Amino acid sequence: MKKIIYSFSVIIFFILSCSKDLGNYNYHDITEITIKDLGGNRTLLYKTDTLVINPELEFSMVGENQNRFTYEWKLVSSANVNINTKKGTIIGTERNLVYPVMAAPGAYTLYLKVKDNETGVVWAGYTLLSIKIPSATGFLLIGEDGEGFVEVEMIAMSVDDTTIIKGLSHDNGAPRFKGAVDILHTGTYPPRPNINKQWIIGKEHAFFVDPASFETNPDNIFRSQLFTSYDLPQNIFPVDIAPRINNRGGTIVNSLRRIVVTNTGHAFTSDLTSGGNDFYGNPVNRLAGVNTPTFKVFPKIMHGPGSLSNYTLFDLDNKRFVFASSSGANVRLLGDRPTDPFPWNQTDRTIVYAENTRNTDGGSFQGNVFALMKNETSGQYFIYKFASTSTPVKRNGYTVNISSSADLAKSKFYSFSSLRTALFFVDGSKLYAYDYSIGNDKTILIKDFGDEITMIKSDIQTGVYTDLYVATYNQTTKGTMHKMVLTNNTNTIELIEDESAKWTGLSKIVNMSWKNSSN
Repeated sequence: MKKIIYSFSVIIFFILSCSKDLGNYNYHDITEITIKDLGGNRTLLYKTDTLVINPELEFSMVGENQNRFTYEWKLVSSANVNINTKKGTIIGTERNLVYPVMAAPGAYTLYLKVKDNETGVVWAGYTLLSIKIPSATGFLLIGEDGEGFVEVEMIAMSVDDTTIIKGLSHDNGAPRFKGAVDILHTGTYPPRPNINKQWIIGKEHAFFVDPASFETNPDNIFRSQLFTSYDLPQNIFPVDIAPRINNRGGTIVNSLRRIVVTNTGHAFTSDLTSGGNDFYGNPVNRLAGVNTPTFKVFPKIMHGPGSLSNYTLFDLDNKRFVFASSSGANVRLLGDRPTDPFPWNQTDRTIVYAENTRNTDGGSFQGNVFALMKNETSGQYFIYKFASTSTPVKRNGYTVNISSSADLAKSKFYSFSSLRTALFFVDGSKLYAYDYSIGNDKTILIKDFGDEITMIKSDIQTGVYTDLYVATYNQTTKGTMHKMVLTNNTNTIELIEDESAKWTGLSKIVNMSWKNSSN
């Protein structure tokens, strides 16, 4: 802590006395203030820590009226090297400082100024602050508060500790909105760090945000990246983005292309080779030709998570799977044979859910895709398994028995296991697994959590593939994240909860994704 004394009234008096000596002076003592201790230099966590300083002050005249003094705490960024423009931000006007750390990560000088209002003399001290990012590595969480407004939190992980960071979408430059959908970091590619994007996605809005501070502005939207000759809605934004982070290190499998499916049912591709900026042209959810009509696609980009040379979409208007190259300007159709395990082109089935997994059956070393389909007349469910690293290849098809189909129909959430023939689903507070192995298909109760289940998510990003994360919620204890681990019991589908990886006091979590990047 350093000390500075500003005594402008004394300086002015001295200058005037040199220019003209009136020979009549009234000298009097002034109260001197010593700022003895501001607690030393500090390192603080952005949007996590609260800075509390009770400064040790010493007044030379005991008994002075403390009401004559005013206080100002000012935070000045060290990035501003011009002393004349160091305006800074006032973060407190009381003697004792209590400041929830909201300043963007970086180095700062914190000044305390104490002004004697009777003499005009200002006494000052300062200390140094370093605001760090605790949100570089860990699970990004998106949920909702009690009124349905989007909340962003993070389970930030380091070698020594795990920290829960809350309120990451508060006061970040964008209007608050309701209806959480997804949060994701698009992953790193060290030779081109500018290709990174971090998205907060809701049911009616989505913004890309600064990966470190989560700050954004109303212009950080998909529309600002879209250049098209098609007449598209103004409020258009991503609901799925590929590729996603491929491993615990935070890297991606394709640094050249990015695919986006929007809330309007359109699909777009971006070339990331020129400066790393996301620029999207005409939609690709159409067949070849100039200004060909588009069709609405299901909000999932289906591909083996270990590759993105090609991908698959589901055409909702024509009830068919289609595929495209990651650099293609349009999609292509797929054909069926009578002996195939399932059809690409549907007659009475529609898609309910799809998931990219690490399942390698049939030689799909980059991962198989699973699609949950439903007969619109009978209500019976079906499971399609296929590879989508090149031209899609059918691996297997499964017919869900009628009783289990009735169970699946109750669920709002699904997740496929990469390592077992298991489709996890939910009924209220209960987590189930449907074992779809042919000849042994059955529904298994995994656990009744007692509280409403708001999300289930198989972890295919951190390299384990045995972990299923389950989020629960009640009004009293709020949100809880549970880590369920698939066991090696080959006689049944069994998951055991890891009690060392249980986080409480969260929002109503609806989605999560892995991040390992400071930008």
